[in-house]
Amino acid sequence: MNTLWVSGQQDPHFTKYMYRNQSLYNPSATGRMGDFHSGLAYRIQWLGIDGAPSTLAGNFEKSLDKGNAGIGFNFFYDKIGFDQNLALQINYAYRIKLSNESVLSFGIKGGANLIYSDFSNAVTPEFTDPLHSRNNIWIPRMGIGLMYHNSRFFIAASVPSLLAYIPEKSFQLNNDGGFLSHHFYGSMGYVIDLKKDIWQLKPFIFAKYHHTAPFQLDLGLQLWYKNVFSIGSSYRTGDAIAAMLEIPVWEGINLSYAYDYTNSLFREIGSGAHEIVIEYTWNKKKTKVPSIHKITNLPKF
Repeated sequence: MNTLWVSGQQDPHFTKYMYRNQSLYNPSATGRMGDFHSGLAYRIQWLGIDGAPSTLAGNFEKSLDKGNAGIGFNFFYDKIGFDQNLALQINYAYRIKLSNESVLSFGIKGGANLIYSDFSNAVTPEFTDPLHSRNNIWIPRMGIGLMYHNSRFFIAASVPSLLAYIPEKSFQLNNDGGFLSHHFYGSMGYVIDLKKDIWQLKPFIFAKYHHTAPFQLDLGLQLWYKNVFSIGSSYRTGDAIAAMLEIPVWEGINLSYAYDYTNSLFREIGSGAHEIVIEYTWNKKKTKVPSIHKITNLPKF
């Protein structure tokens, strides 16, 4: 299995969307952006190349029980070359309040992947890949996640797919040779006040590991103004440098854009990647006496 297959046919890659909507990778973050939160993202890579990767993803989340739990739905549709991957997932998170500010969250996700290959335009006369011998296949998936956070800091880890799938052997926890196999994710972020409630710096790290690909880190820094407008940059080891922008367009609605400049070998064949994200967050009006049970929201990145 090559790294293109891993990227294109299992978990999608994003630059900005993965920080703002972590529940795509980690179910323990579900419901932490507000009473209701939804997002939609589109990403296209290597412009000008036939069959270049493109991804559409979305999420819908709701906080439950005064923030003590969250439920949500997310999806992604990933296409690269002849291969397409549609994932539909339901997430649930439960939170334990450790102190007035700190929270430990546990999350589970369940759903399915439809992996589909269309060779109607292929010129190669035969295919020996066992998965390619099928037009499409539905694969159940389940995952887990863990997160600790307060109003300024978070650290998290997750495995979005616990089951590996091999056509001849069905499902197994063993990760060797699976078409749907384990990705391991870790993330961390911190909020630094430059001028309280006005200017903030937010450094972050996002780590990815898969047994067929090199360990990869995203290292980023964003400058926020009043927690609604931001500019930033990130570096992805062995792959790209990115620039990011987020602006408010209406009350509760934000628009984000990211551009990746590829610094790997792929820069010779493609012109980087574009990503656009639109999000809506709604919160109930605060009462004069806030509930002592309300759990602190995850910092906004």
